[in-house]
Amino acid sequence: MDDTPLHCAARAGNTNMVARLVELASEDEDDKVGAFLRAQDKRGETALHEAVRFGGEKMVQALMNKDKELARVAAKDGTSPLYLAISLSHHKIAQLLHNADDKLSYSGPKGQNALHAAAVHDREMTTLLLGWNKDLVKQKDGDGSTPLHFAASAPDPSLHFTIFVFSASNFESYSFGFYLLPPRCLTKIFEWRKLPLAQLLQADPASAFQPDKHGSFPVHVAASAGSLESVIILLTRCPLCAGLRNAKGQTFLHVSVKNKRLHIVKFVCQLWARRHLESVVNIQDNNGDTALHLAIRERELDISRCLIGNPYVLVNLQNREGKTPMDLATGNVQSGFYFGLTAHRRILSMLTFAGALTGNRRRDLIPEYNPHLDEDGESKKITDFAQIVGIGSVLVATATFAAALTMPGGVWTPGDSSSRKKAVTALLPPPPAGTPVLAGSYAFDGFVVSNTLAFICSTLATFSLVYCGVAAVDLYKRIELVTFSLALLLCAARSFCATFAFSLFLLLAKVRYGTAIASCVMTSFALLDGLWFLLASYHDTTALFFRRRKATLFKLGTGLLANIIYLFWPYIVIFGYMLADYFKNIEHITKNQPLLN
Repeated sequence: MDDTPLHCAARAGNTNMVARLVELASEDEDDKVGAFLRAQDKRGETALHEAVRFGGEKMVQALMNKDKELARVAAKDGTSPLYLAISLSHHKIAQLLHNADDKLSYSGPKGQNALHAAAVHDREMTTLLLGWNKDLVKQKDGDGSTPLHFAASAPDPSLHFTIFVFSASNFESYSFGFYLLPPRCLTKIFEWRKLPLAQLLQADPASAFQPDKHGSFPVHVAASAGSLESVIILLTRCPLCAGLRNAKGQTFLHVSVKNKRLHIVKFVCQLWARRHLESVVNIQDNNGDTALHLAIRERELDISRCLIGNPYVLVNLQNREGKTPMDLATGNVQSGFYFGLTAHRRILSMLTFAGALTGNRRRDLIPEYNPHLDEDGESKKITDFAQIVGIGSVLVATATFAAALTMPGGVWTPGDSSSRKKAVTALLPPPPAGTPVLAGSYAFDGFVVSNTLAFICSTLATFSLVYCGVAAVDLYKRIELVTFSLALLLCAARSFCATFAFSLFLLLAKVRYGTAIASCVMTSFALLDGLWFLLASYHDTTALFFRRRKATLFKLGTGLLANIIYLFWPYIVIFGYMLADYFKNIEHITKNQPLLN
């Protein structure tokens, strides 16, 4: 049936017209009035659906006054006026409908009921619906999902505090920082706030153990949606939920890893009760994979670090294929030229330090331990990389060459009267033409040494890159050369940063000493790329502190020292030379002191 005039008036929000049409219809017999009000359009909706959708309380009141049972008529897809009101957050209309007829329809599309809609985001309507009809919490929709499944997928409220700050990041991981209280205290707070999930769980605790048609329990839904709040409530009130498995034999921890929910994995590994942790983190799914197996398959560095660092996680369990996490990590490592801080390489390093073992198989028969090098792909990768690095090395070499020709402060010129006057006053011969004006200070020595070191490193990097682009050179040698050239380029860049700082200090020290110091301090910010490498090593090492305490401290100390030397050795050379020059001058002054006396 097409739309009736009553449908059109309700859709337009014309309250007066709706009231007038109802008044005209009431002049006929009661059965005709009922048929007029219950007339359905092509979607099976009555005028009451349109009035609810528009949000017109007076229209709804006018329609319900003439037909108390009008809210029992659902659309073809099962959507009742009450379900529609709750979906649109029209609380007053929902209460008006129930007050007019307490036996109204609660149905919704796809086998849902009104509580399914309220459970996602409306705690006030959840409270009202549970008071009206508590049996709604047990009803399942077409997919076998209860309202608790819907409530478990609700978004985490803490995201509202982070989405504007970390708009370009995976802000879900930062929401973990807002949960500083113990899980049981948090659950009390959630229940006090009457969150839908807490209300539903109190009304029917057994619904936490009802799977949907796909075998997923509410705790799996919460983990998949990344709702840490829901996970905390479910695990606190129903600890046995932690061991529930879906159709694939996976726990909520497997699902969290699969969907890359780092904040949930952190909660499990760092805050959850120890008595429950041991029995969950090592559960294997139908394929024999633990959560650690899945994290390594997905190459999730942060999640793998959390799991490997937990002392209760077994790192040597084999799956159905006979593979341990170590086997999977080894298979993920690329052969040839690659970035040293890639996730798979760091995961393998952490497993090695944790004492992880391979499976009980012959390594010579395992493809993962005999990788094949794609020579064409590696050659193209090296050529492209050499072009990018070559630009940087040439730029640094050019800049250092220019700095050597244009000394800060300039040079003495022939016939310079000021130089001659200074030489006569000091009873010394005048400085030869071309001598740097600021020569003789420690800052100038640092400028010369750092600029020279930057020029040498950049020039060697450029020469090495020349051979990298030649296909006639052996591929493995090209890989060595491109690695060597990249290390030299980084050293050249850091040396040139020191050149820049010394140059500014020489020019400003005598007139604006504070500005000179500030410029040197700000120039040090260019070293943050080196700190990135150090922080990566620090995080990967300290993650294993609770597994191997003494070995972690030893490796942390030696590893950081080795990385500092590797990343910042140019500064050791520069300031080492300056320190040696200082002690040499002290010694020279000490020897000449008796002669002056």
